[in-house]
Amino acid sequence: MVVFAEPKFKEQMHQTRKMFLDIRRYEQKDEPHWLIEQLYLNMGALLLGAATLGIDAVPMEGADLKALDEEFDLRSKGYTAVAVISLGYRSKDDFNAELPKSRFDEETIITKA
Repeated sequence: MVVFAEPKFKEQMHQTRKMFLDIRRYEQKDEPHWLIEQLYLNMGALLLGAATLGIDAVPMEGADLKALDEEFDLRSKGYTAVAVISLGYRSKDDFNAELPKSRFDEETIITKA
């Protein structure tokens, strides 16, 4: 729950959010796509928060999202699954956790503008 110092701030935030939603809903007509983009921002925050708390986390696409919708009756609540994040703690005997990983070097993946 968000607590505002003054009630007028709550209304101002609501109007700002509504303005952005209305642009995507009525002008650009891409509300569902935009909402998914917003979800990915929140997923990033969740992943960073989990890492800060020492919780292992991995985002996953390719899951059977329809099965998730059905299992949790999401559609009847006005929701639909978009992606999955697995949260937990690795086994202390996870031999793979400390093995070197294959990664591109920074020069390959980061471009200076």
